[in-house]
Amino acid sequence: MRVYYGNRFERIKLIKLSVLLLCLTVSASVWSQSQESKSITIHLSEEGPGGCELLGRVKGSSKENDQDANDDKTPYVDRLIKARNRLREETARLGGNTVHILRANNSGKYEAPGVDKEIFYIGDVYQCN
Repeated sequence: MRVYYGNRFERIKLIKLSVLLLCLTVSASVWSQSQESKSITIHLSEEGPGGCELLGRVKGSSKENDQDANDDKTPYVDRLIKARNRLREETARLGGNTVHILRANNSGKYEAPGVDKEIFYIGDVYQCN
């Protein structure tokens, strides 16, 4: 099946429009993360941040819901980013600006039968000045 687009300029205009739509679709995931959760500091150390108020504990997971994570076909890096972003969103929801990672499960990197591909982070939320 061949579609005739008219002259050359109409084809170029259609190609530009297609590229623009593709770029908007790809960038939508970057902009979907709230500005507030982008300013969350992730703290990785033995001890939590000093001089900060503890607000609670949060979990950020790569799983959408309670479905089996073994069926997830999302690439490893995307699942890693999803878990980190959810951790930041939960931190912002509690009103914190810092999260201290207490536990992380990163076994989702390996494609082994029966291995849960969920990636998660558990941390304490702090409000630091």
